[in-house]
Amino acid sequence: MIQIQLRIKQSDDGFCSFAMDADENATILDLLETLRADKKPVPAYRHSCHHGSCGTCGALINGKEQLLCLARVGKCLGDRSDALITLEPLRGMSVIDGIAVHPGKVFEGIPDTSYLKCAGDRLLVEDSSFPSGACHRQCFEACIECGLCVSACPIQVPFIGPAALAAVNREREKNPGSLADMLLIAGAADGAAVCERHVACSRVCPQGVYPAKHIQMLKNALRAGGLPQ
Repeated sequence: MIQIQLRIKQSDDGFCSFAMDADENATILDLLETLRADKKPVPAYRHSCHHGSCGTCGALINGKEQLLCLARVGKCLGDRSDALITLEPLRGMSVIDGIAVHPGKVFEGIPDTSYLKCAGDRLLVEDSSFPSGACHRQCFEACIECGLCVSACPIQVPFIGPAALAAVNREREKNPGSLADMLLIAGAADGAAVCERHVACSRVCPQGVYPAKHIQMLKNALRAGGLPQ
């Protein structure tokens, strides 16, 4: 066990701090749950699955986008001599409270035909086992919509973002009939050309989706298709 200082952003732009003993192999979510079980006044945070599948617990941990349920104390501290772990909400998101954010920005720009969105009452994938009018989402990619890639992207001009463009590229690959529509989205002023290949999105993705790879594939497809870039 080691003594650490956990510093958590509060809604009022301040921070609250907790000194506590922690196992180096414990996750940051474990620490928050321990504090909550001890009835400490912990700022709001989001979580669900506890094993990196739901994407709800994304946050900045010492300035780096990570999932609270996968980030371990020892790795977060590294060689820091101050034993300090600071938690802040993801960048560019609407903060609900504390470090809990609304993930709406992740879905901006994602086409309605994508598996990440339900287009009204239309079945996105034909499946006779689904009742009429049901929305069946077929997952073509490992994206868990955590928003880490959107937060990590340093682009400051209008940009639909790495999550949206990764979804656009997978839609293009899996549904050939959508090619023209997907390339129009990718070729728009806020599309693939805005990406400067910082690759921060791919570095923080906990599922290995590699959004930067999908964006480059879209750029290649745009060149081949002769649409604006």
